[in-house]
Amino acid sequence: MRLTICLFIILLVISGCTNESNQTVTNNKPGTSEENKVTEDTTKVKENKITLTPVDVFSGDAAIFKPFLGTMSGAFKLSYEGSEPNVWLDLDVWENGKKVATKGSIGQLLYSSEENPSSGEVEVIMSVDTVPIEGNDEIRLIKVNVVHDKGNSSLATTTIPWDSKLTLQGLLQHNEKKSFTAVETVYAFGVQASSANSMSTAELTSESLSKTEWALVFTLRYQND
Repeated sequence: MRLTICLFIILLVISGCTNESNQTVTNNKPGTSEENKVTEDTTKVKENKITLTPVDVFSGDAAIFKPFLGTMSGAFKLSYEGSEPNVWLDLDVWENGKKVATKGSIGQLLYSSEENPSSGEVEVIMSVDTVPIEGNDEIRLIKVNVVHDKGNSSLATTTIPWDSKLTLQGLLQHNEKKSFTAVETVYAFGVQASSANSMSTAELTSESLSKTEWALVFTLRYQND
């Protein structure tokens, strides 16, 4: 009788351990809702690939427009793969190597609708020109024209104050095509200026911009819907 009771107790213990082991394995199975969410987010980032292609705005016959746009002008094309990203263009002012202000923003550069479908490409043309005003310090007139693949375009203008001591100016622009995901902030184009007699060649990177005396940087920024 005692032997029978002992065997019964042992069977209960073994059965309990087996159930607990099975439950643990079930809870740690791959493919939980949290893991699936991470996978979906990663896939979405990979799908939203954006490509920036520099454009020589004065190449060929377009050279006749240089007097109208000014020497501090440039352009680039934007295209994307995957779902349509919400990309904004910020006009950021840097002083002594630090961003100090945003002077304006243009939203939804790659926007398309059922009425105006797009193939997913736009061209952005920028100009930073001198505008003298009698009795006041010079200011800079900034023009940004966004041209869609259907030929539609939208022009935005704004002005910023200008320190007349900044006599030396130079362009900041990419020389090669650049691809990035839609979650990155990207410096797309810029103008730097200096009050000295010389100015170092700068690139569109945070490290290079940190060495500038003054710069106007056109920054691509992704915004969540």
